[in-house]
Amino acid sequence: MPYAAAIVNAIRMMLVTSGTIDKESVHIKTNSVLRAHHRAMMASMSKLVLSSQLSVDSADENISKMLSDSNELLLAVRNFVSTCQDIPVSVHHMDPSLITTTGMGERTLNGSNNSKDDANQQQQQQHQQRAKYALQNDLADNLEAYGTSMQESIDAMLSSIRRDDDGQDSSRFSLAALMFTQFRNLANQTAQFIGIVEDIDFNDVDASPLMVELKADRQRLSDGLGLLFCCMQSMTDETVAIQGIVADMEHAATGVSLPIRNICSCVDAALSKTPAGTTTPSSPALMETVIAEEDENESVAAEGFSTDDNATHEGTLPTDTMSELEQPKQQSQASTPSTIPESPTTTTSQTAQRQSTVGGATSSPSKATSRKLKKFFGDDAPAAVAAAAKPAVNERAWYLQYDYDVNEIVFNMEGYVKGGTLPALVERLTLHDYLDMNFINTFLLTYRSFCASMELLNLLEARYNLNPPEGMTEEETEAWTQKKLKLIRLRVFNVLKNWLELYYNEDDHIILDRLQEFTNTSIRSTLSFSADQLERLIKMRKEDESQGGLKKMVLTLPDPPEPILPRNRKKFKLMDIDPLEMARQLTIMDFKLYSSIRPVECLDKAWSRDTNDDTGKVAVNIRASIEYCNEVTSWVSDAILSQSDIKKRSNVIKYWVQVAEKCRLLNNFNTCMAVLSAFDNSSVGRLKRTWEMVGARTNQILSQIRKLMGANRNFTEYRAIIHSINPPCIPFLGIYLQDLTFIEDGNPNFLKKSKELINFAKRAKTAEVIREIQQYQSSLYRLKPVEELQSFIQANLQSTRDEEQLYNESLKLEPREREDEKITRLLQESGFL
Repeated sequence: MPYAAAIVNAIRMMLVTSGTIDKESVHIKTNSVLRAHHRAMMASMSKLVLSSQLSVDSADENISKMLSDSNELLLAVRNFVSTCQDIPVSVHHMDPSLITTTGMGERTLNGSNNSKDDANQQQQQQHQQRAKYALQNDLADNLEAYGTSMQESIDAMLSSIRRDDDGQDSSRFSLAALMFTQFRNLANQTAQFIGIVEDIDFNDVDASPLMVELKADRQRLSDGLGLLFCCMQSMTDETVAIQGIVADMEHAATGVSLPIRNICSCVDAALSKTPAGTTTPSSPALMETVIAEEDENESVAAEGFSTDDNATHEGTLPTDTMSELEQPKQQSQASTPSTIPESPTTTTSQTAQRQSTVGGATSSPSKATSRKLKKFFGDDAPAAVAAAAKPAVNERAWYLQYDYDVNEIVFNMEGYVKGGTLPALVERLTLHDYLDMNFINTFLLTYRSFCASMELLNLLEARYNLNPPEGMTEEETEAWTQKKLKLIRLRVFNVLKNWLELYYNEDDHIILDRLQEFTNTSIRSTLSFSADQLERLIKMRKEDESQGGLKKMVLTLPDPPEPILPRNRKKFKLMDIDPLEMARQLTIMDFKLYSSIRPVECLDKAWSRDTNDDTGKVAVNIRASIEYCNEVTSWVSDAILSQSDIKKRSNVIKYWVQVAEKCRLLNNFNTCMAVLSAFDNSSVGRLKRTWEMVGARTNQILSQIRKLMGANRNFTEYRAIIHSINPPCIPFLGIYLQDLTFIEDGNPNFLKKSKELINFAKRAKTAEVIREIQQYQSSLYRLKPVEELQSFIQANLQSTRDEEQLYNESLKLEPREREDEKITRLLQESGFL
């Protein structure tokens, strides 16, 4: 544990001094590769902390896991540091010290004034670079709605663990799975909540003490969330009593709840321009009052009574996969209302509950459901899961349920979306009580394979302008507006914002005018603070279109190494070019093609379609990359076969083996594979006499490359290497295209049970491959193109002979010979004849 703490502190120091501790840092926000490595490093560090806690009992398997997590964290840190050096990220001298928490979350920080000034200056620069929300009434109102939703998520988590605090070990792990799923929803909500707060324009009240309180509460919220996560980790420790965990979680949840309320109150106070002397919402007196109310509510709730709208209820299981939330919209209004929108879980119980509900009535789980539970959890299925499979009493107001019907969306055994109708999937994008960022990202990455952009915009617009159900009272209408409609509208805005910022395609220009009209009418009249941001994004995309395409961020990289030039730059031959410089120039050309590949090109096997087909025209960059590899293979083969002298041929082979090895060292596996393919094709591979003259050292290098790039067990060795190296890198594109082809051909576009249910699980698999392709597209090579060498390479790539001509040339150089002729030739060459 002390070593793990030292590692965590060292990483913290590194992030602080480099100005990358915040995900909103300029470097992290503008560089997707650095952002990905930052996220991977944080995840690896969390895993190491957890495994170090578990290894206290010195179990061999726990220690092995800790060592494995340490290696993973080391690799993640190396990737992060390497990318920081490439950008580059400047490091400022600082003298920070650890923050200590005292009393009711008050914090003290010892550090130099110069460090604070540097940090403040950096934060101000970041503040100015981001587009800001205007401080308006509707902003504060919607922020309050977000805070209420987060509080309800916390209440749902507490309700779940209180209901299962029977201390049975059999239920601990299933309960832990439920809790971590609910926590993921809360974490996603918190990220968006803090994101909105950080993007508010507080210029008019910057000098107010409110800003100090607001900054402190933002930190308390992050601390409270981390403490809650640490408490949840104890659920898997069977030596800790579940009752103690409940108490710890309730205390940690209070640390999350208070900052949420205080932040909303600070924004309200800032909106009304509270005088500097006014008591702020997070003052000690107010905090003590809130805590007293919290304790009172919890004591009453523990006895089974509901105190107010924030009260928890028994049986608070997740929403969209639970039977009561999958019931049709026409459910009876007489149902007992509840104001707690519970978050979905990823346990099998949801699937069982969903299957046991038909037309609003509940029934006992079927035998098939029981078999599925045993299949997933084993014969000894946890008691909590078995209990959860039984339909729960309807606990929430009918008007707060989901709008899709039970048969419009299907989940797999893990609780992830397997398929659904297009309206149901769009509703899933914008649920009022659950935020699944992985689902949102996958949808926006792959929706073009089952939906047109204009069709998606129409559905999002209809979702934003959702009408209230009929037959509601005035109080119910108000509750529906506050707890459902406002949150749906915020979700729609965030989806549109992500779409324009991260997933926009040149072909999406057709939606811009319609989206601008929607922004200036519906959105501006309800979320005016959001309309300004969307307008800026729309304007930016229109400017990109007028300038002939999307703008690409150009990073200033450190000086590249000096090129190795031939003696005579005006007149040179292939062998005059240094193998390393040849590999560099080929890498520059290859990376330009690879980095241009767009996600839409990876859908529906667009690269394999006829170019006359509209779908085939999409994958221009993948086609160009494939053509480049074929040209390199042909050029290498032609260069070898152009030498009539056998010794010169063997020297050319040695040269290209060195180029392939240099490409491998540059992590350019795509060009390396193209060169390797030339050695394996029929026209070069059959030159046995030529290969006999190639030295042992060259053959050894070639055998190592063959072993690395070999197709054994689906490129197992290559896949392991590609996931462990530091970028920049050009992966072998052919493997990704193979994976995408298997996914496309092996999975139908619609589920077999219904042709209306889109197979979303197929799109999730496709998205995994696309994300891996994107992983290496932003980390640029520090190489300098040489115009003369580039022109030489281009001329040779376009002037090679076709396969038939090359094979005929191969037969001329080394004709076929019978075994007796071969023996005679060998004897003559050795001098015996």
